[in-house]
Amino acid sequence: MNLPDEILIIIWNKLSKIDVLYSFLNVNRRFDKLVRDKIYTRSIELIKNNCEDEDNCSLSDQILDRFCFDLLPQIHNIIEQFILESFSMERILYAGNYPQLCQLTLVNFAQELAIRVLADESYFAHIFKSQITHLVVLIDYTESRSYDDLRINVFQRIFSLLTTLTDLDFGQCSRSLHPVLTFNNSSADECFSSTIVNLRINVRTFDDCQCLLDGRLSQLRTFIVRIDFISNSKLSVNNTDILHLECFSLTSYNQTLDYDSHVVPLLRRMRYLQQLTLYAIVTNRSTFIDGIHLSNEILDHIPQLQTFNFNIITYTYANNQLYENIKCTFPNGKFSQVDFYLDQYPNGEARSHIYSLPYKMNVMHDISSNFPGGLFTNVHVIWLADIFCPFEHKFYDRIARSFPFLTELTVINYIPRNYKPLQEA
Repeated sequence: MNLPDEILIIIWNKLSKIDVLYSFLNVNRRFDKLVRDKIYTRSIELIKNNCEDEDNCSLSDQILDRFCFDLLPQIHNIIEQFILESFSMERILYAGNYPQLCQLTLVNFAQELAIRVLADESYFAHIFKSQITHLVVLIDYTESRSYDDLRINVFQRIFSLLTTLTDLDFGQCSRSLHPVLTFNNSSADECFSSTIVNLRINVRTFDDCQCLLDGRLSQLRTFIVRIDFISNSKLSVNNTDILHLECFSLTSYNQTLDYDSHVVPLLRRMRYLQQLTLYAIVTNRSTFIDGIHLSNEILDHIPQLQTFNFNIITYTYANNQLYENIKCTFPNGKFSQVDFYLDQYPNGEARSHIYSLPYKMNVMHDISSNFPGGLFTNVHVIWLADIFCPFEHKFYDRIARSFPFLTELTVINYIPRNYKPLQEA
């Protein structure tokens, strides 16, 4: 092949790294030199493409055999990051020593595998105990295990085994079904690490979130948490400032009655926070959450805050706040661009939906027929929900233009459309 190296690289960059390594390593000296470049060997993803909805993301035995017996032993000393799945993980990790490996992503990680791999006497522990600094664990959420099993078999083992771990992403995903952890006082000491700087996690209750912020994660700087239920806190109120946290993201897709009593006091403790993301659905409130509330109750208590991304829905009864009145509560100097809309229901209930722009989150739930539209390039998952007003054709057209990269759509609408396109008549 007489093509210049630059043209070859352009062609190879159109392929997956697996295809480049599988097809061109050991072909000739020229290809070997090019394919051993860090662009192809620093980070290797050995799973099927687009396998999010499959139980088995493993590559074929033919491809795995070539990698494990031939390719990986040649480049194992320069690999820094692996993306693997449960069925082939052990085979791949046993194929070399990987002295530079420090980042690991495990897809569909089963608890039975975790018990074996994360044991103190395992080969994995012997090689990587003091080596892995960044770990992403996407749990096989179809397993019928208890919350305690998940904590003990996986989360607790990770913290006790990987002594140099600084970044942990544990099960974060956009699916409605996702693995969650729960903690109690007896398990707290066993589930923490003094090295963790960045943590992404799903927990069941607000108390679980508070448990992770009780001061035992002394090096924590970034905490991204999804909470299933914000209600009925059993822990005593802690008014101690959370000193070291710089970035905090709280997301809860379920409705809560306890936003003012739980969420607001927690945020006020984060006086040194620089970045805040808040996703909440608040019910049974006397007034809408608006710019005045956010300024007086949250922002004024976090003087170093630089970035505030939010998506907040409020349900109230007998509320007389009007569109223009809410709009005036978001002064340009204190907030980035904000958009919102209101819903008035026949049962006397009212709803507001406010969100910061540009919208940074990848999920937006409970979009009603009054949604004004816009451009939301980061959003991949939406729920359209309106039990009082029909979703007309124009509304769906607005949704299609607003969310060009949508991958998941859920529609909840009981009222038939009033207008039908001519071709449907």
